[in-house]
Amino acid sequence: MVKTKNFSPEELTCSCCGESGVQQWALDRLQEIRDELGRPLRVTSAYRCSNHPVESRKETPGTHNQGIAFDIYYSNSAELHQIVSQGVLKGAVGIGIAKSFVHLDWRTGTPVGWTY
Repeated sequence: MVKTKNFSPEELTCSCCGESGVQQWALDRLQEIRDELGRPLRVTSAYRCSNHPVESRKETPGTHNQGIAFDIYYSNSAELHQIVSQGVLKGAVGIGIAKSFVHLDWRTGTPVGWTY
């Protein structure tokens, strides 16, 4: 099991089976973002097993299945900007923006951004 001072196991494990697969180094980057912002971050999705409803629809398992992605809730544009800015500073190269969460991941390769 990974160790963190601010994120609970419930936030980090697969919501369909409870399996743990978050990579410690990726969680360390998320913790650095939280420390830099100086406030709690609510993770809405972290690790997803290959049977997770979202992952099972994909041709190739995604970054959540690899344990290197986090979806983080935000409630206003200032929070969105802070999370994205810190994510970039901490090396996130996959950034997706939805209505109420930001996806950050630390994939290899070309940086990519998208909206949901």
